[in-house]
Amino acid sequence: MICKDSRTMEGKRVPQPSRIFQYNLIEGKDEYEDKYEKCYATLQTVIGGKGDRECNDALVSAVSRDTKSHEDICLGFIVAILTEADNAAKHYRHLVHAAKDGLQFVLTELTRVVSDKWLKVKDSVRTQVIWLIKELIRNQVASIDGVIWTLMRQIAGGDVSHKNLGLADSLMDVFSEHRAWLEKYPFLYASVVYTYLRIIEDHAHPNLAALREKEVAFVLTLVRERFNDVLMIGRDFLRLLQNVSRIPEMEELWNDILHNPSTLSATFTGVAQVMTTKTSRRFLQSRITPDMEKKLIFLTSQVRFGNHKRYQEWFQKNYLATIESQTLRCDLIRFIVGVIHPSNELLCSDIIPR
Repeated sequence: MICKDSRTMEGKRVPQPSRIFQYNLIEGKDEYEDKYEKCYATLQTVIGGKGDRECNDALVSAVSRDTKSHEDICLGFIVAILTEADNAAKHYRHLVHAAKDGLQFVLTELTRVVSDKWLKVKDSVRTQVIWLIKELIRNQVASIDGVIWTLMRQIAGGDVSHKNLGLADSLMDVFSEHRAWLEKYPFLYASVVYTYLRIIEDHAHPNLAALREKEVAFVLTLVRERFNDVLMIGRDFLRLLQNVSRIPEMEELWNDILHNPSTLSATFTGVAQVMTTKTSRRFLQSRITPDMEKKLIFLTSQVRFGNHKRYQEWFQKNYLATIESQTLRCDLIRFIVGVIHPSNELLCSDIIPR
């Protein structure tokens, strides 16, 4: 059924609920949501009531008209896959058949959802995002590693909510299931180690023991099997490892680094070698969610000294209000110091200093 933007009720146009996002009472659909709905409706006019062969023929004809038609059909399929779990496999097959760019437009739009809209994405849609990512990995779609890196940023430090833990667990399953694929991307491989080594610290509560044990085993396997890839993290690897060194299995790894470095890699000489490598700002960025990053950049580039208190209080309330969230402070400080580099003009202004 085609989903219309609104329906008439007692003479008034009442917006329908979003298929992908959940909004509160004072929020409304934005331009992207309207576009998603229109593209979904366009797709239904093309494939509605047709068999597989007729559907494929109609899709080929539709995407061949012009670039906009191709993008509208692909975007319509994204909406269909993310909101119709029972038909997702069929929609994905048709999408692969119709897409003329190796699904690169799909990756661009999926990155937009994951980066800019994730906090408003419905739970059922989040599940489908993971499903779609698995399919893209199985099909060896180029550049899918960038989408996954962005999604992994949404695993927030200091957050033990059900949604955050669920995302961490789901992505860990994806990486475990597709280890051979992961090993083809050394930076993503190291980023996975960096992320999970960091969040293990947050999962110390007895109720999270099973998840923490799974994460520890996962990280240790990645580190010990491809230690040379992990070394690109640099000195921050040792800082994170030290924070969890009281865990027996992590203590064993720490002892090997200190006393038996050659057991990890034939070319590894010890702590001094790691300390000579500066941690890339991309690793520091990976531990801040895109939403946090936007807020921090706004604070350090737009807010004038004297007006900063209410913004800082808002940030504190939203991200640092719980006991568990206090571990996030280190991530925030390292991001501000290591990633945000204001211009001389900004340093000389009355904008709040870093």
